[in-house]
Amino acid sequence: METLGKTIELLCKEKGISKEDVIEAVKVGIINAAKKAGYRGDLVVKIDEDGKDFGIYQRKKVVEEVTDPDHEISLEEARELFGDQVKLGDEVLIEIKTEELGRIAAKAAAQVIHDKITEAERRALFDYFRQKIGDVISGTVKEIKRNGDIVVDLGRVIGVLPKEEQIPKERYRIGDRVRAYIYDVVFDYKRYNRKKPSRIDDYPPPYVILSRTHPKLLKRLMEIEIPEVAEGLVEVKAVAREPGVRAKVAVDSKEDYIDPVGACIGVKGSRILPISRELSGEKIEIIRWSDDVAELVARALSPAKVIQAESYEDENGEFRVEVVVPDDQLSLAIGKHGVNARLASKLAGQAGHVVGIDIIKESDYRKLEELEAEEEEAEE
Repeated sequence: METLGKTIELLCKEKGISKEDVIEAVKVGIINAAKKAGYRGDLVVKIDEDGKDFGIYQRKKVVEEVTDPDHEISLEEARELFGDQVKLGDEVLIEIKTEELGRIAAKAAAQVIHDKITEAERRALFDYFRQKIGDVISGTVKEIKRNGDIVVDLGRVIGVLPKEEQIPKERYRIGDRVRAYIYDVVFDYKRYNRKKPSRIDDYPPPYVILSRTHPKLLKRLMEIEIPEVAEGLVEVKAVAREPGVRAKVAVDSKEDYIDPVGACIGVKGSRILPISRELSGEKIEIIRWSDDVAELVARALSPAKVIQAESYEDENGEFRVEVVVPDDQLSLAIGKHGVNARLASKLAGQAGHVVGIDIIKESDYRKLEELEAEEEEAEE
């Protein structure tokens, strides 16, 4: 079987697959192929280290009287084949000799090597894209599943943009270009998305899980599009998003001469507007970072005017920020459907162990101050 050996040697060298792994797999392949060809019993394959010589055998137990010819051999026949040293209960290997075995072996080897190559290539793709988690990638919409998941052609692999990772108001058609954040890479999409699994297994794994809603997508787009951010002169410290609606980004500068907010916005919004358009018109507000979480929240509640902001620990031992705003600024501070306050709270959560913010209008705050003052006087 010199041909088998050369085939194994050549393909192992070209694809970098372990010869030992291939030989073991070929053994299994030959047994399966032999069984399909009609050979029965306990089959054993032996291949030498070079892969040049092999044999296929039936393992049989030595018995006095044969009742199962596929698994048993009589003591008399066994001694004729292997000598008088054979005794009852021994197991012997009886070689199957037929010209068909060469064809069976070659076919099995070819299939196993093909499978090994495919497995190795898929594993290499998996490892490659695992290192790309956190990057932004572009692809083309290939299919839209019934549950809303979108299959994206990324070239060498398939990407999946789950329904929950899509910007709500976006609609896609086959052939559309998609730019998304690499969120994860998996071999089994059904196990990854158990709540609403879609049939992705008609495409070969691995699958690159994409996101259009992840806060880090906005951060990566800023790193790509804004030179000062790309060069590390301006740092994106925190990002909060209501995907497709509004976002707040806190930035800081490592150099005093650089205005981080202006650098990100650009002249007349020339830098931030293209990113906004990329995110379906998401309104992006840039604010200056502060290590003081109360000050950060005050800035994040822009465009509302903040009279004062203080962080405190509540009765549960959790940190919150109390913000006082003018009466006519309360609705502005909270925002439509509470979006402004939610985004400010998300930024505060990234800045420290802050679980939420409390926004109080000035008139109520003054009343509380008066009540506290009266209580103190009464105690005196």
